[in-house]
Amino acid sequence: MFLKLKKNSFIFAPMRQVITDSNGGTPEPFDALRERIRDRFDDLSPHLQRIARLALDEPNQFALQTIAAIAERLKIQPSTVIRFAKEFGYDGFSGMQQVFKLRLIEGGARYREQVYEESHADNRGGGTADSLGACIDTLTASLEALRRDVRPEQVDQAVHMCARARHIYVAGLRRSHPIATYFAYGLNRLERRCSLLDFAGGMAAQQVANMGHDDLLVAIAFTPYTALVVDIVRDASLRGLPIVALTDTTSSPLAANASLAFFVDNESGGQFRPISGAIGLVQAIIVELSAELEREGQEPARHTE
Repeated sequence: MFLKLKKNSFIFAPMRQVITDSNGGTPEPFDALRERIRDRFDDLSPHLQRIARLALDEPNQFALQTIAAIAERLKIQPSTVIRFAKEFGYDGFSGMQQVFKLRLIEGGARYREQVYEESHADNRGGGTADSLGACIDTLTASLEALRRDVRPEQVDQAVHMCARARHIYVAGLRRSHPIATYFAYGLNRLERRCSLLDFAGGMAAQQVANMGHDDLLVAIAFTPYTALVVDIVRDASLRGLPIVALTDTTSSPLAANASLAFFVDNESGGQFRPISGAIGLVQAIIVELSAELEREGQEPARHTE
């Protein structure tokens, strides 16, 4: 399944099993519900928008938290959570939550156990060993989600866009900066013309203004979406430039303006969210790009550090 955005632009969304809510309503897959929430987001009341944002940005937590926990977290009344479910045709919150729970079930036992423990455990204070283990579990869960949700044809399309681009510009700040730097590193190792957008020097907007239609912008941003990167993407989109986005949800402002959007690293990891899914995706694109260049008779890098 994929969702059409602007002309010649697509978001690929993973197909999921259809379930029936506990009240015997119409069967609905997770992706269909997610899209309905996204499409109606602007029409919801401010309190319902808070719930919608949680459902879109942290579906794992939405699957496991109780009505009371969600209400306390979002500073709303528990009845508002129920009203949110009814707004989308469910008799109650449990029916809607089942859709999100199935998403976890499809993710694999290790992933489910990690998220469940994170959501329900008290502060254990187990020290360094527990902290290290929790970080590893979160990173692993992000990689498992990458394997589950990203399709080979998406990677092929990104590789094709990179191979055909005259010059590739890469944008990423804050949490996304190391991902952008790693992407540029890989492209340089393959001797592809690329540049990291110069936000620190104030030249990023000018770099995008200098882009041609045979160039490519690779933009990376996650919640809360750094405004500088969002603005760059919008400017490039208005000019009809090709854009590959690495982001977290279909409601991301990057996704709405991209030619091709990947959704990675949307797993809750406590204080710090993971970047392992994005790094794994970047590696896959670079490795396959090297193979494509070799097939076309160009000499790729023989090794990377």
